[in-house]
This record gives sequence, structure tokens and C-alpha cells, in this order.
Amino acid sequence: MNARTLPGPTAAAASASLSASPSDALADEAIGSFSRSHVHIVEAMNRLRVLPMQLAQRGLDDGVRASAVSIHRFFNDAVLEHHDEEERELFPSLAHSAGTGDDAAHVGSLIARLEREHRELEALWDRIEPGLRRIGRGKAAALDEHAVEQLVATYIAHARFEESAVLPLAARILKSGDRAALALSLAMRRTPYKALGYI
Repeated sequence: MNARTLPGPTAAAASASLSASPSDALADEAIGSFSRSHVHIVEAMNRLRVLPMQLAQRGLDDGVRASAVSIHRFFNDAVLEHHDEEERELFPSLAHSAGTGDDAAHVGSLIARLEREHRELEALWDRIEPGLRRIGRGKAAALDEHAVEQLVATYIAHARFEESAVLPLAARILKSGDRAALALSLAMRRTPYKALGYI
């Protein structure tokens, strides 16, 4: 599986947003940003999958070291931030919009599953991170190929599940206020400049 095989949850939302208000379009863009994150993460997972073979065949050449550095930085920065954005921004918005209706129990079980999978993925990352860091520094290290394959396969399945079950649900049930709040909170998290406060 490569990144392009991930189903896109926002095609219908994209066409619907042509007649939506600017705030609705911004909210749809926020939901779509999670999908784009999945594409980049799966691309990184596919690079990680071949790294043990490249290391065995080529040793610590410049390309192998650069790939290790890139994957290491991407996971520590982008992937962990993606988990945090989902858990602090998307999941609470889903839970709030679900309220106490028919969707509430379903949303609660989805959130519990996704958070459990996040912790599993982070634990697998912790198993390979030290070796990957050493390789990026040009130092000899072994990569646990079983842990690498387990992380890659688990993450791809996780992303596929979010694309097929979670993001379409978000597009369907998020109320206008929660959609606007989600878009605003993500924009504030992602801005490269933070407002300075003065007393």
C-alpha cells in the first residue's frame, strides 16, 4: 500500500463546500488537513519500511543516514503532533457534537480505540527510535526489523481506519460551532508566529 491508496473522506464535502459559507469551508479544510497528514505519514512509513534493507545493502552511506534523519525528525515532530492534535482538538469536538444521542456511544468507542492505537504506535516507535537516531548520526546500530514492520503495518491500518470511519463521521456530525472552533484551534496551533502578550 502506498499513500495514494488511502481513501479520501472529503470528496463529497469538497463539492458541498462550493455553496457553503466561508466559515464552513474553513472547517471542511480543517478536517481535510487530517487526511493530508495521513498521506504524509504513510509516505514516511513506506520510507521506513525499506530502510533496514537499504542499511544491510549499503551500510551507513549518505543516503541511508539522510533517510534516517528525515524519518526520525518527521515522526518526533509531525506524527506526535498529529496525535496530539487529534486527541486535544478533533476528538473533543467529536464527543461534544455527539452529545448524548445515538452517536455518543459510537464516538466514545472510536475515540478509546484511536487513543489506544496511538499509545501502541508510540511504544513501537520507542523500540526503534534509538537505533534510527544512531544511524542518522552515522553510528553503527541495528534496526529491529520486526518492530519496523509492525509499526509500518499498524500505522497504515490505523490511518486507513481513520480515513474510512472517523473523518467521514466528523464531516457528518460536527455541529457548526464545533467545526468553527476546530478550525480556529488548529489554525492557532499551526501558525508559525505566536502572539506576544504584554502585562
